[in-house]
Amino acid sequence: LDNTDNQDLTLSDDELSISGGNSVDLSSYLDNTDHQTLDLTSNSLSITGGNNVDLSSYLDNTDSQTLTLSGTDLAISGGNSLDISSINTDSQDLSLSGNDLTISGGNSIDLSSFKDNTDNQHLNLTGNSLGIDNGNT
Repeated sequence: LDNTDNQDLTLSDDELSISGGNSVDLSSYLDNTDHQTLDLTSNSLSITGGNNVDLSSYLDNTDSQTLTLSGTDLAISGGNSLDISSINTDSQDLSLSGNDLTISGGNSIDLSSFKDNTDNQHLNLTGNSLGIDNGNT
């Protein structure tokens, strides 16, 4: 026993070396096969230049589930339920200041672009014709 089992490997560029020993040129193993494309066709997953995997065993039809709400309990078919009584985002207030419409706890919207002064119109009736100011009869 010459106690040579405790040695270090080093990799520099494409050369693998062992302390106190030789090095091996690994460049012939670099064939650029690391850049591959996955493809999913129906239930088969494949990789370019390689094999494919049949994924049909993972199709357990659990993706089409139904949510139900009973009181404050939100449930999913085939699963559990969750009490959502502590979530209260429905009671919010709207306010209008100038041209800005604001919702409590949220953002605001500038409504000035909707002010085109076309809302102040008058209807008139002449004989059998109904007309509107600035409009057609």
